[in-house]
Amino acid sequence: MTTTENHKTFCPMPGINAGMLSLQDLERITELVRKYDIPMVKVTSAQRFFFHGLEPEKHKELVQELGLPAKPPHARNRVHYVQACPGKNWCKFGSRPTEEMAKAIGALELAGPLPYKVKVGISGCRMCCCESWMRDIGLIAEKKGWRLIFGGNAAGKPRIGDLVAEELSDDQAVELVKKTLNYYLTTAKYKTRSARFMERVGIEELQRNVLA
Repeated sequence: MTTTENHKTFCPMPGINAGMLSLQDLERITELVRKYDIPMVKVTSAQRFFFHGLEPEKHKELVQELGLPAKPPHARNRVHYVQACPGKNWCKFGSRPTEEMAKAIGALELAGPLPYKVKVGISGCRMCCCESWMRDIGLIAEKKGWRLIFGGNAAGKPRIGDLVAEELSDDQAVELVKKTLNYYLTTAKYKTRSARFMERVGIEELQRNVLA
């Protein structure tokens, strides 16, 4: 949560995972927009819902109703967010479902604090709708299993991630994501994004440490 220069604010809607909404979620969002006269609801690139443009007093009331702390702590031993496409259950091009994988990666508890935020993109086919090659962690589904990508970045200095492994089962993919992130957090310097870390370490060294 931040405050802009004109004292208007924004805050997240908790409990929205990978942009997947139930009827109850939609009804709750509509109820809050009407109650607090929220000027704009933004679906972010991370598939999260943010309420924008609230005056400070209404913002404070909304934060209290949503049960958000004044300054939300960042769970540093977890990934920052998980983005996922509809997958096989909802898209004719999908090779594998994505919902359970998104939940499993989002729930991972790592061995310590991550050096920097980690963004995850899970794509149910090679079309890569979640831009998995440009995320810190990318998973791309194929008929023979998951491809795991690490070290992508789409910011000011973009980088296509490295292919760590392929033809992974669901369980193997989750376990290898955990191993890769644990190696990253124990090896990289604080505030080093995965892309810059991989430029220094290289894919062969990473594979040597996580694929043994």
